[in-house]
Amino acid sequence: MRGAVLLVLVQVSGAFGSEPERLLKVVQQRGFPAVELVTLYHTTNGKREKVEVTAFEKPTQLPSAGPFEVWVRCKGGTVVKSLDALAVNAGVTHELKVGDLFGTVEVFGDNLPRAGKIVLTAPLDPGPGEKNHVSVQTATDYRVAMCVPPGVYAVWVVPANGGRAQRVEDHVRVHAGRNVRVGDRCRSHPTGTGHSAPGAPTMADSPT
Repeated sequence: MRGAVLLVLVQVSGAFGSEPERLLKVVQQRGFPAVELVTLYHTTNGKREKVEVTAFEKPTQLPSAGPFEVWVRCKGGTVVKSLDALAVNAGVTHELKVGDLFGTVEVFGDNLPRAGKIVLTAPLDPGPGEKNHVSVQTATDYRVAMCVPPGVYAVWVVPANGGRAQRVEDHVRVHAGRNVRVGDRCRSHPTGTGHSAPGAPTMADSPT
C-alpha cells in the first residue's frame, strides 16, 4: 500500500512538471505533391534553433511557442518559405494545411524545347543564369506540379541542350489550393491573368 501511494505521488509530480503541449500537425492537400519536409526556425537570445519534421502521421511536439519561420519542401521540389512568424499557444494543435499555404503550377511542354529545368521566379527576375537571379521553385521536367505560395510568377524553361533560358510566361497568378496549368491545350477556359511570351502556350486554372 505504501509503495502504491508513493507511485501515485511520483506520477502526479511528473505531470505537473512536464512541458505544456504545443503541437504541429501537417495536413496534406489532395492532388498536390506530398510534403516531405517541414523545417521550423526560432531565434532565442541570438541563437537560431531548428526543428525538422519528416513524419506526418502524428502531430509533432514543438519546443516553445515560437514564433517560428516555417519552410516546406514538397516532393520533387525545393524548400519554400511558407510562414514568417507562426506562434503556437500551450495546449493547442496547429494544423499546417498545405492547401491554405500553396497553390501549384504545372507546365506542359507543347511547342517548347526539351527541358533541362522548369523555373518559377518573381515577375521581374532576370532569369536563370543571370546576375541576381533567384528561383522560387523548380522542376526537372514538364507536367510536374510545383508548390508555391500564392502570388504572381514568371515561368522559365532552361533547354536540355544548355541553351539560354526562355521566359514562357511573365504573369502567372497562383491562388492557394488551386492548380495553374501553363500550356494545357485540353483546357478551354484560360484565367485571363497571364501574359504569354510570343509563341508561348496558353494558361488555365483549376481546383485540385
